[in-house]
Amino acid sequence: MKIRLYMAACGLLSLLSSAAIAATSTGTINATLTLTSGCLVNGESAATGVNFGTLDFGTSAATFSTLNATLVGSKGNGISIKCTTDQSYNVQLSSSNGVPDTVYGSISAQPRYLLLGKDATKGIAYTLYSSTAYTTPIANNTNLVISGTSDPTNGDNYPIYGRITGGNFNTAIPAGTYTDTINVVVNY
Repeated sequence: MKIRLYMAACGLLSLLSSAAIAATSTGTINATLTLTSGCLVNGESAATGVNFGTLDFGTSAATFSTLNATLVGSKGNGISIKCTTDQSYNVQLSSSNGVPDTVYGSISAQPRYLLLGKDATKGIAYTLYSSTAYTTPIANNTNLVISGTSDPTNGDNYPIYGRITGGNFNTAIPAGTYTDTINVVVNY
C-alpha cells in the first residue's frame, strides 16, 4: 500500500511539473555592426604612431658634395596608402626644424634642415622629392601626388627621396649627427 501511495504521489508531482511549464515565450536578438570607410597607412589601421620608415642619408665624410636618400618603410620604398573604395584621402608632409643660424649646403625653393645634435644653430639644408629626377621639390603642407605605383596588396605608393647638394667638399662643416623629423599627415 505504501508503494501505491508513493507511486500516486510521484504521478501527481509529474502532472504538476508539466502544468508549471505550460507556456512558451519566443523572441529575437538584434545583432548590428556599422562599418565606416577607412584606410591602411603603411599597412596599419592606427590613426597615430604609424611607422613611416626612415630617410637615411647614411654616413659620409663632412667633406661631401651631394648626398641622396630613399624613404624605406614597412611596405617598401615610400608611403603606402590603401583605402576602401569609397574613401578619398590626401597625404601631406611638413618639417619640424626651423632655419638654423648657420646653414651648410644649398637651400632650395622648399628647404628642410637637418640640425646638428643639440646645437640647433648649425644645420644642413636638404630637399624632398617624389622622384629620382630631383626636379620638383615636395612643399610642406601640400598634397602629394601619386607618382609611384598602385597595387592590389599595398595600394597607392608615394616614394620619397631626399637630396643634399652644395656640400662643395667644405672642410668647415662640423662632424656629428644631424637630424630632422618629417611629419606625415594622411587625411581621410
